[in-house]
This record gives sequence, C-alpha cells and structure tokens, in this order.
Amino acid sequence: MQALLENEVMNMYTQDRAVSEFEALMERAKDADAAAKSKIENDIVAKGMKFVPELINHIMVSKGATRGLCAMSLIRIGKACEGMIKQAMAMNSEFAWAGNAILREMI
Repeated sequence: MQALLENEVMNMYTQDRAVSEFEALMERAKDADAAAKSKIENDIVAKGMKFVPELINHIMVSKGATRGLCAMSLIRIGKACEGMIKQAMAMNSEFAWAGNAILREMI
C-alpha cells in the first residue's frame, strides 16, 4: 500500500514538473526566432512521450506558431504517440481535424 501511494505521489510530482517545464518552453517559443524555435522543438522531441499530453492539449487551446510547433513535435515523436492522439480525437471531436492531419504526416 505504501509503495502504491509513493508511486502516485511521484507520478503527480513528475507530471507537475513536466507541465511547468513544457509551459516554460511554450512561453519562450512565443517570441523566439526561427533558430530558437527549432531548438525548442528539438528539446521537446528529445523528451519524447513525457510531453505528449501537454502537446495535444496545447494544440487544442492555442493558436499560431506555438500550435504548429506542438504539431510538428508530435509528428517527429512519431508512432509512439499515435495511441494518445487517437484517444484525444475520440474524446474531443474538435481535435479530430488536427489529430488526423498529424497522423497523416506520420506515415
């Protein structure tokens, strides 16, 4: 029981830390030049699945260049995040068009 609780607490900490790290990257991307945006995208892709939920969420709630950066990051992460994208599409019909476009680019 104690191990289960410790794992839950660790997951909450890790998730919160990932969200704040992701938000910091998105804040930097808003005013970044092309080279800096490329570096930010590379940083996100290097983290892999850690940021996928936030990438999907950010696509649904943002506009402009950061939305494109998130979509491209998901495309570059590739097939590993396909299931999460499909799940988000099933849960939110407004995300379906973006999800389909991202999945098409992965092929």
